[in-house]
Amino acid sequence: MRRRRAFMGAPFLHGETEICVRASGLDGTMRPFRETPMADIKVITTVAMQGVIEKLAPAFAQKTGQGIAMAFGPPSAAVDMVRAGDNADVVISTPDGIAELAREGKVDGASSKVVARMIMGLAVGLNEPKPAIDTSAAFKRALLDARSIIHADPSTGSPSAAHFLKVTKQLGIADEIKRKTTLRAGVVAHAVASGECAMAVQQLAELMLVDGVHVLGPFPAELQNVVPLAAAVHTGAAAPEAAKALIDLMAAPQTKAIVEAAGLLAAP
Repeated sequence: MRRRRAFMGAPFLHGETEICVRASGLDGTMRPFRETPMADIKVITTVAMQGVIEKLAPAFAQKTGQGIAMAFGPPSAAVDMVRAGDNADVVISTPDGIAELAREGKVDGASSKVVARMIMGLAVGLNEPKPAIDTSAAFKRALLDARSIIHADPSTGSPSAAHFLKVTKQLGIADEIKRKTTLRAGVVAHAVASGECAMAVQQLAELMLVDGVHVLGPFPAELQNVVPLAAAVHTGAAAPEAAKALIDLMAAPQTKAIVEAAGLLAAP
């Protein structure tokens, strides 16, 4: 089902729909920006930053008079999109990805700032058991007891998928988990909300975007994977000053509460 809402002047949605800004890549695909007369700045970002950017949009609009249009994908996809010639004002990826783009002249390295850090979590259906996962032993038991699990397809470049596979091997349960696991691109918790799967594994911030699921919480500290996210101004930005203003807003100390409420860690 299509869901659509106004996003500071730019149509914004979940799923596949043709709109006048970049269609969200929640299914693992990317759609080109359409030309629009609106002066929205364009942001290529991981889905994990969606909640933060939505919350900051009113303050950004008040300061600049501009809205925000977002295109989503895993951090590696953001780099690939820019290399393929996609235009944007702001690019958000890992610090390494941003550094690569800066060396290639695609983004302004001097504008780069760490804006948040991703952490991983688990979510279950509303009618599923809701176990504690605060220790390695409890986390392992929760995975084994889940009737089915879904996580991102590693082939999409998802850092959460790669780390989860590493964790299941570390816990000695890789084969058991693989037998009941579904792989999918995009925000996998939608499959839990629909009842297709019992448990979703992904970045905590991405799980928290989905209605109809119960977020169990983050991985235990000893199994956690913290992935910084950096933002930089695209060298082809149509609105470089507004792009810098958004980056400054995302990285500002007063934004810490918004970042953490969205399931991320604030920038150090």
